[in-house]
Amino acid sequence: MSGRVVRRLAGLAAVIAVAPGVLGAQQLADKIVVTPYMGVYVPTNDIAKIGVDGAAPSLTANIKHQTALVGGLNLSYWLTDRVGIEGGAAYTKSGIKGNLLVEQPGGTVAETGSQYAHVWLGSAKLMLQVLPQTSDFNLRLGFGPAIISRAGSAYGSDAQLKVTGKTDIGAALSLCSRVPVSSNVSVRLRAEDYMYSGKLGFKSAVTPADNFTFDSRFQHDLVFSAGLQLFLNR
Repeated sequence: MSGRVVRRLAGLAAVIAVAPGVLGAQQLADKIVVTPYMGVYVPTNDIAKIGVDGAAPSLTANIKHQTALVGGLNLSYWLTDRVGIEGGAAYTKSGIKGNLLVEQPGGTVAETGSQYAHVWLGSAKLMLQVLPQTSDFNLRLGFGPAIISRAGSAYGSDAQLKVTGKTDIGAALSLCSRVPVSSNVSVRLRAEDYMYSGKLGFKSAVTPADNFTFDSRFQHDLVFSAGLQLFLNR
């Protein structure tokens, strides 16, 4: 056997030995998807509300986060063609607006004010491909635990008073589809619902008897977004 043939056989053997590892790495990379996105944050319920009726004066007050732009990033890993896991975080500068209405025999007093606040949203979801891979339409359902944290001057504390209940644990539900742009990029359209029970309060460092907690209020914070799905090394 000539030296040339031996070298060719050795080269072919090296390719065969390396190929499974290379293909495995490619298959792994194809399962990883990074999605930066922008959208709109739409809180639907009051984060806090209080009402005193049947007395003089009667009082009604509520505090609600406002609709605002939101930006975020998701990282997903697909275990199979139909099932994946996803982690993500989003941030929005959603200020709060408060309304106060006092009714008394001498007349009615109404006041409105707003303050700076922001909200962090985090989630870990199980993702399910709803439709078969042969379908022309892509539809994916996601659900899992979520964390919602609020901060900003609206939730500021001082030496005498501390705001409590700024972080809540809940669940996130999402429905999304995508429109392919190229082999490595798609446009993702998604609607999400962050569901949790908000329970704000105040803790006094001076007089514990002044501690106060608003009634728990179930929240639906909606996020409508569009993002770019980047398929790594496809």
